[in-house]
Amino acid sequence: MIYHKSIAVLPFDNISSDPENEYFSDGMTEELINALSKVEGLKVTARTSSFAFKNKKEDVRIIGNELGVATVLEGSIRKSGEKIRITAQLTRTDNGFHIWSENYDRQLHDIFHLQDEISLLIADKIRENFGHMVIEDQLVDAPTENIEAYELYLKGKYYLNQFNPDDIKKGISLLEESTKLQSDFALAHVNIHYGFNMLAAGGLMPVKQALDIGKSHLDRAIEIGYNLPEYYHSLGWHRLNEDWDFADASFNLLKAIELRPGYADAHQKLFINWVLQGKFEEAKGHIDLAYQLDPLSALNNYFYSYYYYLTEQFQECKTHFEKTFEINPTFLVGYSIYALALVNQKNEQKIFDVADIIPEVNGAVVERQIMYALAYSSLGDQPKTQECMVQLENMLQGESGERVRFFLIYIEVLSGNLEAALVHIEEGVANHEPLMTLLKVDPLLKPLRSESKFQDIIKKVFAKSDDIKQSTPSTVPAIDSEEVSRIVSLLDQLMSNERMYLESDLSLRHLAEAVHIHPNKLSWILNDQMGKNFNEFVNEFRLHEFQQKAVDPANKHLTLLGLAYESGFRSKSVFNDFFKKNTGLTPKAWLKDQG
Repeated sequence: MIYHKSIAVLPFDNISSDPENEYFSDGMTEELINALSKVEGLKVTARTSSFAFKNKKEDVRIIGNELGVATVLEGSIRKSGEKIRITAQLTRTDNGFHIWSENYDRQLHDIFHLQDEISLLIADKIRENFGHMVIEDQLVDAPTENIEAYELYLKGKYYLNQFNPDDIKKGISLLEESTKLQSDFALAHVNIHYGFNMLAAGGLMPVKQALDIGKSHLDRAIEIGYNLPEYYHSLGWHRLNEDWDFADASFNLLKAIELRPGYADAHQKLFINWVLQGKFEEAKGHIDLAYQLDPLSALNNYFYSYYYYLTEQFQECKTHFEKTFEINPTFLVGYSIYALALVNQKNEQKIFDVADIIPEVNGAVVERQIMYALAYSSLGDQPKTQECMVQLENMLQGESGERVRFFLIYIEVLSGNLEAALVHIEEGVANHEPLMTLLKVDPLLKPLRSESKFQDIIKKVFAKSDDIKQSTPSTVPAIDSEEVSRIVSLLDQLMSNERMYLESDLSLRHLAEAVHIHPNKLSWILNDQMGKNFNEFVNEFRLHEFQQKAVDPANKHLTLLGLAYESGFRSKSVFNDFFKKNTGLTPKAWLKDQG
């Protein structure tokens, strides 16, 4: 499904002489995605899915269909010392028409102003072509005054986005260097916190150590006091992971979405927050939104798989797990959860098959051993199960100890040892391990639900449950009917008498200045009150102008395209498409009918 007001910002090509500048072009792409995601009503493909097309020269029509977007922004970046050159172009995915293109030559210290300038211009072009949206006057705030710190921040984010233990740790190290250069760099502190949360949630580092270090950086971001969507996202994630405060987690995640409506990661975390409580309907709505924004994300496909596992929809579960590992074979945290789903389907042989193809990366040995143990315990092979468990229990003191303990719960339940499973749960809860929040809704743990001790533990984990409902804010500007009539009359005067439509570079913002109202209000009047977007409104006047010129004998020496340009149209394809859409004929056929 294609959403009309939508865009995918594809990774800008690094055409610098130094290939090491890849982090900068990637970072600039992500910053533009984040800025455009603040525009309510605009669907912006999230980073992961956009970057699936990195270094691929795919037809924009194919990209549009795969991502469900009407426009694509492409470009390149050349960085040389303190100088940068950015080339960008916006293209429709239905017909490949270039809506806009521009080159920018700037100094590095102007980077934030340039990000804002490009983001606002792109949002305006989409609004002019596809309909009303409320666009803030500024989409990018400078996150730091120290450009060197900002470059380290971009490098750190680059490695965090690789989503494997070694790169996450490298990303954290670079972000820490960034904060040493500028201690009040709030975004860097927020991302350090997020990196440690990734390690903790995946069982890739001792939980308390990871969360304590991460929390110190989140506290520092709070002290700095920026109203950042990333801050509320990380605070919500912290409230869920460490505090098990589901209500406050929702409050902060919804605040992040208020500041950035297209925040795929925040929708993703709200899904987790609600699905763990058994609120499947609310959870499904948010994973649907996260998936629409980021369909090629391994994490979103993994969470879809998890939802379908919990609700025991086996085919959908299998489809999304397979897509998860197709996108990212090193997505280690997904393999053992897939094994749980396969146990629930009594497909133990598939567990062995999947375990044997896990890539040899850090953590693979642990993951493979967990999967073998799950399969053997499900088959009732006690000697093999015991052999695996001895090895797993030796891993309890290691870096992945919390993850091992979590899966020992399942192995004991499958083996019929409920008391042993409860001992592991009590230890996990006593240590406040995040994976313990997964126990309430898991279908494989049904045998535990009749145990009073288990019920008491679950009540403790979910003591701060969530009953917050999401509301949809209104985007209609405050403007009364008399004001609407006045503006409509003024628009007619500017077009009919002053013929502003003849300005080929006329924009919605320019027209809004002429009628002395905010562009958001003019967009709303055109779309909601007059039933047409900006381009349709202006091109109707241009079409009428062309028709008058075309039948005038004095213009017989001019070509039809020349007359179209004189009438204000900017390109041959726009003119021909609009003409046929409104008359049902080509310009030449229409003129012939005029006799």
